[in-house]
Amino acid sequence: MKLSIIVPVYKVEKTLERCVKSILSQSFTDYELLLIDDGSPDRSGAMAEKIGMTDGRIRVMHKQNGGLSDARNYGLDRCKGCYITFVDSDDELAPGTLDAVMSKAMANPDYDIIEYPVKERPGRPDEHVFNPGDMTYATALDWLSRFGLEHCWAWNKVYKRTMFGDVRFPKGKIYEDVYTLALLLKKNPLIATIGQGMYLYHWNGEGIVAQSTKNSMDKLLEAQMYLVRTLGINTAEKRWHRTYMNMFNTQLYAYRNTHSTMLWNQKVSIKKYNSPNDCVKAVMLNVLKLKLSCRLFNLFSRI
Repeated sequence: MKLSIIVPVYKVEKTLERCVKSILSQSFTDYELLLIDDGSPDRSGAMAEKIGMTDGRIRVMHKQNGGLSDARNYGLDRCKGCYITFVDSDDELAPGTLDAVMSKAMANPDYDIIEYPVKERPGRPDEHVFNPGDMTYATALDWLSRFGLEHCWAWNKVYKRTMFGDVRFPKGKIYEDVYTLALLLKKNPLIATIGQGMYLYHWNGEGIVAQSTKNSMDKLLEAQMYLVRTLGINTAEKRWHRTYMNMFNTQLYAYRNTHSTMLWNQKVSIKKYNSPNDCVKAVMLNVLKLKLSCRLFNLFSRI
């Protein structure tokens, strides 16, 4: 079996069938689909059982509620594929995605991680496509430095199963993807990206990210800083200015709730990093420094 697809299931009655249908309709078929019912209090677990009866590639597992990380780890401990990928049960895979990614993997058995495009919030006015293009990176840090911390998702990637030999998602933390990615990148995997396929990331107003984002940007910053320190990144180097600006942007929003700073102060080159406003933020940071920038951002963003 080539691929294990791990899908945590929790309170997703409205989206589970859509998610699974997008996987079962893939032209690539050499996979097992693990539906991990994380003690869901609604009918999601029963729905998973019903869906599981329709296809022999589906394995349905039930466990006590332990959170997203625990559900993914449960799947990691029981999967059988040579490669692993994750799909959240409120998201989808566009047609042909697995064929594109796995064809790349089969043609290049030395690749440890393959990343593919993402469409964020499809169908909404703020819909956005992230396309990493066709690239192979000499080092894992080269891959990270190109887009900074803007693509640290566990999904939209296929991994060799051996990458997770001693790596698991941290229980009890939000933004668990960032912590886990730090441990994976520390192994200096060979990473390739492709411009084909598409992960469809649907915004779920009742999901973990939506419920936690407003009041926990400090937790995201904590995770980002952990990644930088774990990988020994010196953000003063120009190649890491985009990464620092990602953290600075997180710090600005975290300050609105905590009124304290966690990030270290530094100067950055003046340019557009991710959004048109980044140039303004870079000037603000260089002139006013970190703490005053946070205070002014907090003041004017509430007007």
